[in-house]
Amino acid sequence: MATVTLQSAPTPAGTLPDMPIEPSWIKEGNPIARGTVLTQSADKCVSSGLWSCEPGQFEWTFGWDEFVHLLEGEVDITEDGTDHTLTLRPGDMAHFPLGMKTHWHVKQAVRKFFVIRTPDPFEL
Repeated sequence: MATVTLQSAPTPAGTLPDMPIEPSWIKEGNPIARGTVLTQSADKCVSSGLWSCEPGQFEWTFGWDEFVHLLEGEVDITEDGTDHTLTLRPGDMAHFPLGMKTHWHVKQAVRKFFVIRTPDPFEL
């Protein structure tokens, strides 16, 4: 039987490390993104962490399954090819499946907690 190790991590205060958005995806403004991975599964295919972003608009294609819990700010997220827009505010949660293409409009600087499941080990 495999050994299970409990993991915990302190919540970082202040500014997170840079985690830039692909420049060609940015459509408006200067959405500076930052983030950090706090915990990972042994195979590195499940990770949790924090991510923040300044106001702006950008395209985002999910390279993983992601669950989010918005802690601060406000963002409108529209699924590519639809007129369906989801507005997330503090306390809201959402799931984005692997491969989903979206347009993000960060109205107020956001900070989110995320859990991702990747097809391959996630390395920063």
